[in-house]
Amino acid sequence: MEEMEQAEDEFAMQALVEAVENQISDGHPREAGLVMLALTSSGVEHEVALEQMADVLAYHISVSLEKSESFDVNAYARDLLKLSEGDE
Repeated sequence: MEEMEQAEDEFAMQALVEAVENQISDGHPREAGLVMLALTSSGVEHEVALEQMADVLAYHISVSLEKSESFDVNAYARDLLKLSEGDE
């Protein structure tokens, strides 16, 4: 059972990472590309930066589901910027 949960977690993380990669390539939100550049410029490995950004995305998805509200891209962008400021 634990192996199944781990596989689900890995699948979810991969989907989130892919979503972040798409945001960076699409330029929306603009902050995604800026934060990736800032993190990698400060020495964070690309994959690690993607996972950190995916964690922020996961949090904001869960908040919108919990509150039954639409995804708040502005709050998400603000929290992404906090990553590059080292506030997390």
